[in-house]
Order: sequence, then structure tokens, then C-alpha cells
Amino acid sequence: MQEHLKELEGFLTSLSQISRLSFEIHDEQGLVVSASAPCTRKPDPSEIRDLSAEILRRGNNQRAFSCRQGALFGAPIWIGERVVGSLIAYDADPPGETKSSSEAEEGGRRVAQMESFLDQMARLLEEKCALQREIEEITDELSRSFEDLNLYARIAAQIRALRFSEAMLRNLMQEVLASMDADLAFAVLPQKTVRPVMVVRPGIADRVEDWDSFSEALLRSIPEKAPSLEENYFIVNHSQKTAVFRDLHPDPYRFLLVRVMYNQESYGWLGVVSFRFEEIFRQSELRVLTSMAEQLAAVIANTNLYRDLERFMINMVRSLVCAIEAKDVYTRGHSERVHGYCKRMADRLGLDEAQQESLLWASLLHDIGKIGIPERILNKPGKLTEKEFQRIKDHPKKGFVILKPLEPLSESMPSILHHHERYDGGGYPDGLKGEEIPLAARIIAVADTFDAMTSTRAYRSAKSVQEAVAIMDQVSGSQLDPRLVDVFKEIIMKEKDVPSPCQDPTVERVG
Repeated sequence: MQEHLKELEGFLTSLSQISRLSFEIHDEQGLVVSASAPCTRKPDPSEIRDLSAEILRRGNNQRAFSCRQGALFGAPIWIGERVVGSLIAYDADPPGETKSSSEAEEGGRRVAQMESFLDQMARLLEEKCALQREIEEITDELSRSFEDLNLYARIAAQIRALRFSEAMLRNLMQEVLASMDADLAFAVLPQKTVRPVMVVRPGIADRVEDWDSFSEALLRSIPEKAPSLEENYFIVNHSQKTAVFRDLHPDPYRFLLVRVMYNQESYGWLGVVSFRFEEIFRQSELRVLTSMAEQLAAVIANTNLYRDLERFMINMVRSLVCAIEAKDVYTRGHSERVHGYCKRMADRLGLDEAQQESLLWASLLHDIGKIGIPERILNKPGKLTEKEFQRIKDHPKKGFVILKPLEPLSESMPSILHHHERYDGGGYPDGLKGEEIPLAARIIAVADTFDAMTSTRAYRSAKSVQEAVAIMDQVSGSQLDPRLVDVFKEIIMKEKDVPSPCQDPTVERVG
């Protein structure tokens, strides 16, 4: 929480410059933020510490006066039901001595106004801290979604090729066991000829005398009228709270069961059991296991629904791109715009249908690897450090790893991996040069560069179309494919009705 409070320093510094007030934020450890107004004489530090301690203890507004050095005011900063800090303000001028009733009355009004102002300021800071915490929670959830997505993608290929042998089912359950951090993963399919498949985490095989009997007992103990069965699952997060499950094993455990069903026909169950309680089962894990059960049932019914699964996977990735961009006002809509530019270039170049499809998927998903880059780096207004820039340079490889399990995107993968190569060989990740770089990657590089320059970023304002085209002229043949730059210029200058660009561009950080 101290980091959140420190992020308020810039705001308070600006406010102190236009007011006659100085501000400090304290927490239980002491001073966190200080912003002094010009010509302010700071009160005795012990007075500030005492006032802050009183606010943290009592959780309400406080004020104190010092005839020598002025007035002190303070308000608590709440996050939820906890006071996380105190906002202290002190005046630039000492109060002096009251010489008349009118001056005393005016002083009283000023104190009341100050208390109201400080209270509103504290509420504003609370909202800012809460918003930052919410952003971090969203980022964490996106990371978890990426993990679930990766699991789903890896297992999709196995489900598609499954021929219902015990070996194939065992491989599937081993993936589930590892990815969901469980102690037991099992598949019970009475409608098939294979035996129930059980996979147990190494080191705990002796914890249950007969895992087959244990899993069958779990299934028999499911209440017939459990509400969740209407949605084809059943979950228990602590066995000791229900007598029937407590009797199955002396140690507490949790489990999740999902019905394998297709077109109202039930084929059996997929299940996971864990004796560990660091976390309960998450909704995203339920969704993943449910989707796997649905697809497994479709294969059992001899259908080709795996194609729908992979298309669903692609749409999940596309939604994830939108979610990532929605967090950052500077890149919102970037992938869609690059996608649009690439489509027009593909039409102008006369690419065939397969080439166009590969290019358009790559252009839409080219920045998916940025999910692993912290916002403080993506939105940094100044120059990146070498270490920070290396994190940025890793995003093509990370995007390649995320999307690699998706067979329909196999033709797009080289373009996603190499869209930051340079035409002169100075790019990354592999330093490819000229025609060695996939055509689609060279097209994306042109569109990506233009959109980056004509969009406002944290480190600079947007350039005009004319300025951007001038810069592209300058880097044509070094950073970008000169033939593709010419094609893009024909398209964009016709659409925007832009005159010939100036000849004195300045190259800046793009991409």
C-alpha cells in the first residue's frame, strides 16, 4: 500500500504549487510523501508525527494549532474499512493573534473550509489508491487467464486426436493434474470400453488405499438434487464441512467434478481432488474443465467440434487482446487499426486468400506477447532502461509461445515472431534481413510503425500523417521494406488526401 501512496506525490506537488498549502502523507511507519508550497515554514516534525498518529488511531479528521508556525490539519485515508494513511496539510502563514470578533469569525470559517477541503482531498486520494489496486487485480486476473488459456490450448490438440485409449486419457489427465495443481485427476467414462483413468501426484500414492474406489465413492455421494448439477458440475471446497464427504477420508480435501455430456447424453465425469488449501478452485478452472468435458463428449459422439474449440480459442485470444489494450489509453484500438491497414495492403498487393487470412490473424494478434510486460514499462513517459527495453523486445517470442498450440494460426506464427525484424538485419528476435523476413511480417512492420507514430503515447504526442510518412521515407530500406513503404504511402496518402511530406523528419521510438 505504501507504493500506492507514493504514487500520489506528483499530484500533491502540483497542488501545493497552486495553493498556499503544503502536504504530507504518513502511514504507520512514518513519512511517505512530502509536497511543500513555496515560502512555507514547516511546523515542528514532532507535532506532525503526533497529529498523524492520532488520525491513524482514531480514524477521523483532526486539527492542531501552533501560534509560532501556523495551523496543522489532518484527515484519514481509508481503503475499505482500514485507515492506511493520514493526509496532513499546513498553511504557509502562521495564524497570528486574533484582534477582533470579525477576525475570529473569519478564522473560524477558514478552519471549517480547510477541514472540508482536506476531507474531500482524502476521499479523492482514496479513490486513486483503490483504482490502482483494482488495476493490479485486473492485471493479476489477466495473468491467470493466460495460464488457463495456455492449459486449454495445450490440451485441445490432445482432445482432438483422442482415440479413447487408456494411454491417451492418461496423458490428458496428467496435463490437468499439473496445470490445476491437484493431487488426483481422473476420468470415469462408463459408456466407453476403457477403464477409469486415475493420475495421482507423485509422493502421495499411499495417502488413499484405493484411488479407484475413492473416486467412485465421490461420484456416488453427489446429492441428486444439488443445484449445481443443473449446470453439470459439482464442487466441494472443504470435505470436513459435509458429513458424507468427511467419512470418505480422515484428512480434509476439496474436489471438482464436471459431467462429460453432449446433446443431453451423459458419458461420465472428469474430476480433480486436492488435499492442499492454498487456494480454492477458481471459476476460471471450472470453465476450463467444463470446456474440456464438453469437447471430450463431442469426440465421443464422433463429431468434428474440435474446429469450433480452436475457433473459440482464437476468439478468446482476440478478447484478451482487447482486454489488454483497454487498460492502456495509449494503445487502445492499436491492433484493430494495424489489422485494417494490413487488410488494405493485402488487397493492393493481390495476396491470395490463404496469405490474406494468415496476415490478418497475425496483424490482429501481433502484440499478444505484451501481456507479460508491466504497465509501468509500457506506459513509461521517459527513456527505457536497457533491462526494460529487453522486456519489450521479448514480446514477439512470448506471443509466439502463447499462440503456438493453435493449429489454425500455424501459418501466422512466423509473422508474429518476426514483426520487429529490420529490413537491414538490425531487428529482433533473430536479426533476419530483407527477403528472409516473412512478407506478412514486413507488412505488419509498416502498418505497426505508422500507427505507433500517429497515436499518442506516454512518451510523446501523436504525429500528423504527413510527419509519419516523412519518417517512414527516412527509414525505408533500413528499418522497413521500401517496396511496401511505397505501397502503404499510395494507400494512406490517397485516403487522407495528404500532400507530399516534408524532408526533415525525426525518428522516434515506435512499435
